[in-house]
Amino acid sequence: MLIAERHRWIMDLLNVRGSVRTTEVAEALSVTDETVRRDFERLEAEGLLLRSHGGAVRMDPNRREPPVQERASENVAAKQAVARAALEHIRPGRTVYFDASTTVLPLALLLPDQPLTVVTNGLQNAMALAEKREIQCILLGGALSGASLACTGWTTEKALEIYHVDQAFISCRGIDGERGLSEATEAMARLKHEVIARSGQVILLADHSKSGVASSYFYARPSEIDLWITDVSPAAHVAEAMNRQGVRLEIALEKS
Repeated sequence: MLIAERHRWIMDLLNVRGSVRTTEVAEALSVTDETVRRDFERLEAEGLLLRSHGGAVRMDPNRREPPVQERASENVAAKQAVARAALEHIRPGRTVYFDASTTVLPLALLLPDQPLTVVTNGLQNAMALAEKREIQCILLGGALSGASLACTGWTTEKALEIYHVDQAFISCRGIDGERGLSEATEAMARLKHEVIARSGQVILLADHSKSGVASSYFYARPSEIDLWITDVSPAAHVAEAMNRQGVRLEIALEKS
């Protein structure tokens, strides 16, 4: 059985049962316990499960990183509306950062061919911008995740150090009005934390489904965000908490 097939088998079993033991997986797949442990490590790094003593458990949906194909099919109209609103904030001649989220990807696709430098860790963003001759697209290297089609890790963070970013367009897995933005994986959270530290303006693109949600790793306080573009008004307590900490709110569907 190929590694990818083995991983699918493990995840299918986890989705049904919620937890699995290392020894039972090894026996069922006719591999060693060490092979299964390595599989668990790889799947945990991708945010798909959580290792436990003697096995693994299924991740809460808000605390895992679903495959990019799955995320791309969610809330499509909302993401398109947010992207159209975000487009109005980009001016030629700037250096901007696009994260690898499926909320920012529509912005890359809509972006007109104009003098602009786009720094990104997202493979899909780079492909969307590759044929736009006026745009210089800089793809940060690093460890490529098959789930997110994004590069993260020490190499990515070090490559980012040489750039000054005028605007960062980022998304998240969850928005807590008091604690801020969170991500499903430590590597993605750490990279976004570094991006924010190097950006003149931080623009959050996140639809209503992220409001009031907390994922595994918090990477930014609300006070570090300048503008939040969303599709519809978030819950009052979230909007009030974000506004109190200096975040401006823009409702995309109110403008269309």
